[in-house]
Amino acid sequence: MTFAQTVRIHLAYKGTNFRGYAENPGVRTVGGELRKAIEQILGTPIDVTVAGRTDAGVHAQGQVISFRGSYERLDHEQLKDRLNSLCPADITIQSVSVVDDEFDARFSALHREYRYRILNSEHSDPLYADLEWHIPQPLNLQAMEEAATCLLGTHDFTSFCRRPKGNLDASMTRKILAAKWEPKAEERVEFEIIGNAFCHQMVRSLVGFCVAVGLGKSSPQEFERIVDAQDRSAAPPIAPPHGLILTRVAYPVAFDEKTKR
Repeated sequence: MTFAQTVRIHLAYKGTNFRGYAENPGVRTVGGELRKAIEQILGTPIDVTVAGRTDAGVHAQGQVISFRGSYERLDHEQLKDRLNSLCPADITIQSVSVVDDEFDARFSALHREYRYRILNSEHSDPLYADLEWHIPQPLNLQAMEEAATCLLGTHDFTSFCRRPKGNLDASMTRKILAAKWEPKAEERVEFEIIGNAFCHQMVRSLVGFCVAVGLGKSSPQEFERIVDAQDRSAAPPIAPPHGLILTRVAYPVAFDEKTKR
């Protein structure tokens, strides 16, 4: 006897050698590698939903996907182990669970959390060159923190996003729940941001704005002008992808409580 089940998978990956998460024929993507491995194990096509599509070069520590299908038996621990044996070394499956049928990795999410890492020193660090943005010029961290405060709340982020192809009328309004810059060891600084959702390239564009403020090329007060312009050319240059990490996707506790074992 088979049973219809919804499967949730938590995973991490290093995005350096991927052309992003979204499947794209002819290029290596996280989604493409995952689908191939899952379908090889289950022996049936699947339709995967992802919590947040990451761009080429962007990394993840807390990505979530879900899919639904009918299976006679599904041992989630065995599926995790087999996926880790099939997936390349730059993808790790952290957990697999069978969850409430209403769960959807994208639409059930309460918020997403990202981190962006910068090395602010004279010389780059070759061991972390694909994990952080090297900026040799001194940054004013206090000004960047003031700029981060301006991001809080609900705004139309049209000036900070790339509109999705084929959907030019899509809303670019998002709510930022938290945003802060913090100094770290060895001349590094990190940006942490939490929002209900993010538009394409939005986090990197907001990082670019804060860095422009930190370099004295803009000011925190410019944020309102840029937002009001609703024009991407009004915003400072976007930050490179390799410093960005999707760290967590949060879901209602009810879904965890209903997790099927």
